[in-house]
Amino acid sequence: MIKLVLSGVAGAVLVFGATAPAFAAAPREVPKGFLKYEHKKAQDKYMSWEVSDKAQPLALLTDCPAKRPSVQKAEDSRTVNASGDSDYRYAEQVVIMPSPAAAQQVMRGLRAGAASCATKRLAVKTASAGKLGDEAFTFSAQNVSKHSLGGAERAVVVRKGSAVLVYSEFTAYGKIGKHDFTKPLADARAMALRLCQAAGEC
Repeated sequence: MIKLVLSGVAGAVLVFGATAPAFAAAPREVPKGFLKYEHKKAQDKYMSWEVSDKAQPLALLTDCPAKRPSVQKAEDSRTVNASGDSDYRYAEQVVIMPSPAAAQQVMRGLRAGAASCATKRLAVKTASAGKLGDEAFTFSAQNVSKHSLGGAERAVVVRKGSAVLVYSEFTAYGKIGKHDFTKPLADARAMALRLCQAAGEC
């Protein structure tokens, strides 16, 4: 019989033997300084940056937040929100769920929520983001009318084990194109390689 005991983000200890005591898994924590934009608050004079360790809804589905899957059972999370002129916003977030299965459920919930957000006035699209983590997808949502295009959100979501990573960008206007995913995709690729450090399981 093999039992898995997790301690912080250091990794896993295998305990062998049928008589080994059953220890409760210690909650994992996102390491300080883990996120890419965590230190921007003190460096940027043009953008307002906020860093929070408090449990927050996923930084996605801005136009229909009721469709976000719950992450209330997350072991830990960290969120960086930035805002500037012209309604520009950027968000970086990592959430550690209790297990890979729980993180998979969050990913399914995000996809389902995105699909149910689509209306005649809100164009929503999701697509595979290729080989990022265990699974990843891109998301876009834009307010549309007969004569104009309104605010647009695009995001990249990555899961690695039990960790879910989100990069979300919002601008006030302009048609969404492939070039709009350049920044969130680049950030997601860089951080996806480090997600095992946060999840402590791979």
